[in-house]
Amino acid sequence: MNILYFVRHGQTTWNDIGRFQGSTDIQLNALGIEQAEKTAQAMKDIPLDAIFSSPLERAQVTAKTIAQPHHLTVQVEPRIAEINFGQWEGLTFEEIETRWPGRLHEMYVHPDTVDIPGSETFGEAEARTMDFLNELIRTNKNKTFLIVSHGAAIRTMICGLLQLPLDRAWNLSQGNANITRIEALEEGRNILRTLNSTAHLRNEL
Repeated sequence: MNILYFVRHGQTTWNDIGRFQGSTDIQLNALGIEQAEKTAQAMKDIPLDAIFSSPLERAQVTAKTIAQPHHLTVQVEPRIAEINFGQWEGLTFEEIETRWPGRLHEMYVHPDTVDIPGSETFGEAEARTMDFLNELIRTNKNKTFLIVSHGAAIRTMICGLLQLPLDRAWNLSQGNANITRIEALEEGRNILRTLNSTAHLRNEL
């Protein structure tokens, strides 16, 4: 059995004001740095064999903070980067609704079929994230890994591992700096043990 821990990056300014980030490289804000530090404290006694991060800075800083007590080098993995949201990136929810009425709601209800101008599809994102995870699981045995990524990308990985349809992706809550744990069993069954745990973030700024 391999154990997979997933952590979404800490908060950014764009997260705070509701601006779509996607592939745009936005830094952690003060709260996001604090969240990363609290996540590192919560995970310091969990034996980890390797830590993988999205190439985007907000994920890398979160991953490197968690890695410090483990004395591990973070491995950057492009396949777990956030979905590219095309023309929506940099816009607020209100701006998106004004330009594409009803499309935002459609994304939350039907992410598997929504048409976002210039965007990578959720299916394409799941294909690349699962390509990485399947390779990781196939080539390892009885290892524990941490994967630091993003809200939408992690949702595609959870759906893929649990064989859930992508139209259920937004049913899976993914707060900033949350911890999710999935056990990948040798016979191919994957078990969700923890989803979106944020207890370690209490008493934030």
